Amino acid sequence: MVIMERTEIDTRAPFKSVKEAVMLFGEKVLVGEIYANKLKEIQVEGSGQTRGGAMAAELEETKQSLEGAREEASMLVQRITSLKKELEQTKKELEDTKAREKRLLQRRDDPEIEDLKFIANATNVEIKTQSDEEIAEFQKRRYVKFASPHALAQVIPNKGELLGRAPSVKKTKRRPLMPLIGWLFSKKKGSHQIDSPRP
Repeated sequence: MVIMERTEIDTRAPFKSVKEAVMLFGEKVLVGEIYANKLKEIQVEGSGQTRGGAMAAELEETKQSLEGAREEASMLVQRITSLKKELEQTKKELEDTKAREKRLLQRRDDPEIEDLKFIANATNVEIKTQSDEEIAEFQKRRYVKFASPHALAQVIPNKGELLGRAPSVKKTKRRPLMPLIGWLFSKKKGSHQIDSPRP
């Protein structure tokens, strides 16, 4: 549903003077100007108050940001102190490792310590050889000997003794030489026939 408002347009001639307008409309037009001036003054006063409110809000914001910056600064200080402690600890560890390495190098270069090492190694070798011999003896005792190989050979008879006759020697078959010689001579005959032409 649409409601149309009706407006009227004033087509009369304009006012000739201010007195005529005041008589026609009354003091309402002039009073509007006075109210307008009062409204401007009230707005200026209100803006002064809003300026104070804006300043107070801005002051609160800066206080909060300052507190946040202080907390952040205190966290950074704590981190820096912990990093300094870690740095000091790593420096101490580094110095300890350098000193340990230096002691090891001195021990390695010291000939008396080398002699001691050789003596210690020699005793270890002697101990090992003694223990190897003891292990070998223990192994010998552990295994039971049933028969020596020589005694075993006497117990098992040879095949010839088992059969009661001498073992036969296998004779190799000889090929006859005559066919071989005949073959050689036949080749020679054929080769002579080819080399020398017959008339």
